[in-house]
Amino acid sequence: MAQLKKISINDLAVGMYFSGFDGSWIEHPFWRSKFKIEHAADVSRARSAGFEFCWIDLSLGRDVIAHQPIADVAVAPPAPVTAEEEYRNELNEALRLYESAKESTRQMFRQARLGKTLDVEKCQDLVEEIAASVTRNSNALLSIIRLKRADEYTYLHSIAVCTMMVALARTLGMDSTACKEAGLSGYLHDVGKAFIPLEVLNKPGKLTDQEFRIIQRHPTLGYEYLSGFADVPDYVLDVCLHHHEKVDGTGYPGRQQGNQIGLYSRMAAVCDVYDAVTSDRTYKSAWDPAESLARMATWQGHFDRPIFLTFVKTLGIYPVGSIVKLRSGRTALVIRQNQKDLTRPVVKAFATAVSIEALESEIIDLSAPDQEDAISERSGQDWIRSNGLVLDSLKALVEGGESPGEARP
Repeated sequence: MAQLKKISINDLAVGMYFSGFDGSWIEHPFWRSKFKIEHAADVSRARSAGFEFCWIDLSLGRDVIAHQPIADVAVAPPAPVTAEEEYRNELNEALRLYESAKESTRQMFRQARLGKTLDVEKCQDLVEEIAASVTRNSNALLSIIRLKRADEYTYLHSIAVCTMMVALARTLGMDSTACKEAGLSGYLHDVGKAFIPLEVLNKPGKLTDQEFRIIQRHPTLGYEYLSGFADVPDYVLDVCLHHHEKVDGTGYPGRQQGNQIGLYSRMAAVCDVYDAVTSDRTYKSAWDPAESLARMATWQGHFDRPIFLTFVKTLGIYPVGSIVKLRSGRTALVIRQNQKDLTRPVVKAFATAVSIEALESEIIDLSAPDQEDAISERSGQDWIRSNGLVLDSLKALVEGGESPGEARP
């Protein structure tokens, strides 16, 4: 049972369970109205929102410490958290969420494979967390979802598509409810693969025509499984069944055309293919992210064009993980977007060499006023698998070391 207590906003601290401001919810600065405060950045955001009091739930978090230091109860607002600090905090949270979501998704597929009940509420809770992270800073989780191994693809693909669906929905201007609906649809879109024999699903070589037809059954198998649960929304069923449709009517299983395909399904078609082609699979190496967008743009009749262009805007012209060449002659890895100028991301630049292992590198914000270097071309390479550059760069940021053809279904 909730034990609500009204406290001064200056007494709010990490470890408390925030249950709302003592004021209008319209001015609420958080995605969730109730949550446990685990980061100093959330305390800073709450204190800078302009409210004098807030509510905490003592049954779910700690109380105000009676004899806390004077600094904890000072009326003066704390020093503002810099954008770089906020990004590092969110990156750290995104890494935690990524690992937690991976295990939850593995269990979800295992339960489905055994024909057991789907815990829809648990799926919705996970999507809520993902949506919250994307809302706070979409760069963080969009960066983390690049880190997947081929043997984990099926599980992590669901998380990646969910994340990109939420981000795409936000760019399209959808409200918070629609963003979470899009996210849940993306999370469950491939559950039918739980019913595909693993020797076919993970076959390293080219599929036979019969094996390809078996894999093409996964939308129908997923739809039939999810239809057995009364609490699975219709929009989720639609995306599960129709995420492989194409606007020219050559997709499957319904050969739907244009706007016959639901909005979320048209969104999922883009997110699903992009994550597939930019991921290592048992039968192919990942494509470079920027090169993938360029190739996908040439596939006439495949995607809803306005949605695809919005997707490019969401990820950036040079998505995280892209390898680019700079005017200075150096090779660089894109590690973060600049939303105000998608042509000038934050990159990790390396000296020109055949191998970039053990070379000195430099973090460069290409949008900085005094920065003269710029991207001259895509390289079409992807060194992530062999060098782990994205992971190394992200870990360094968390630790404060640095700042600044069509796939198989």
